[in-house]
Amino acid sequence: MAMATGKSNAKHIRVKMDDSVPTLRDISASVANVSGVGLTYAEQDVTGYSDGVINFTLGFPSSEIEVTGPIDNTATTGAYTVFKSIVGLQTTTYTLEVQFGVRAAPATGDPNFTGEYYCSSLKLNGDGTYSARLVPASGTVPTYGTVA
Repeated sequence: MAMATGKSNAKHIRVKMDDSVPTLRDISASVANVSGVGLTYAEQDVTGYSDGVINFTLGFPSSEIEVTGPIDNTATTGAYTVFKSIVGLQTTTYTLEVQFGVRAAPATGDPNFTGEYYCSSLKLNGDGTYSARLVPASGTVPTYGTVA
């Protein structure tokens, strides 16, 4: 069967996050938005007096990600359950994987983004939602790839 091609939308995104064991858990059912997925490289202006246009070189990448959704304390798969078990911990790194299904649930060959992160913040909001901030946890750059 050939991989689907075309455009995606939010209903075909899957978010997986390590809990404190660490075991990768599919927390997609309690994720309403995941933002900042990807890499942003620092820009350093290296323009000289005789340059006709501003020149840049690229420095180190950053990859801060925010995950939000309804508070869900379901054992092992609720995002609140997973994030509360790792927030503020640096005893190990925690894998984040975001899979982007194309016109269907993620399948082999569809795009994904994965890396090792720490959960630096978990906030519960008065409207019944949470927000978790994830920051890179190692010197290894998170990667774009495909679902295996």
